[in-house]
Amino acid sequence: MLDKHTNYTYDSFLFVKKLQEILSQPPCFENNTSYLDLGQVSSIDDTKLETTFGHIPPSDPLTKALGYILQSMRRKPFTLTKLGINELLKSYLYHINTDNQKVFTTCYLGCIEQIFLSCLSKNYPFTNLLWEYLSRCFNTVSEYLVAHKLEQGCQVFLDKVSCISKTAAQEGLHTSLIQYFLHNLEIWAREEGYIELADNAKNYRFNIETF
Repeated sequence: MLDKHTNYTYDSFLFVKKLQEILSQPPCFENNTSYLDLGQVSSIDDTKLETTFGHIPPSDPLTKALGYILQSMRRKPFTLTKLGINELLKSYLYHINTDNQKVFTTCYLGCIEQIFLSCLSKNYPFTNLLWEYLSRCFNTVSEYLVAHKLEQGCQVFLDKVSCISKTAAQEGLHTSLIQYFLHNLEIWAREEGYIELADNAKNYRFNIETF
């Protein structure tokens, strides 16, 4: 276990080791019924508010990992952020299975979206580098999902990535690698007989720069 006072500022070895320690913990995506999230309910009453007041959500390693990656984006080498994204996506592929594919994809891609939105800050100098790296990762991840017959997870992945890509296009970022990813996904999906997934990838490819 690394000492809590260790300086991770520029050491890629320590940075990745710390992330791996965090991401080795089981993800916590199940709803905690004892914690009241106002964004997840349509109404509450005094009894519900009183009985849940003071309850706290469970510790979430994914949130911790995201925090480290976002922290790396503040005046630190892009290499650390790239390694962080890599570890996050590898954790996603390691943990995903047939039963959890939709919820895990939603949660992990939510983290990727936050990283992407953070890179759009006018003070962030590596926006193009980060976007290019994400685009390459999207292609690799989607190939894994199709090859492992995780069709539902891949559909969620496609929907979220396409939404992110449309924002990127609106911000003037290049989409050539995204077009390449969508073209490949269409081919892979058709080969596996996932016609709806293939058609969706094709439609997104033609409309990614339509605002």
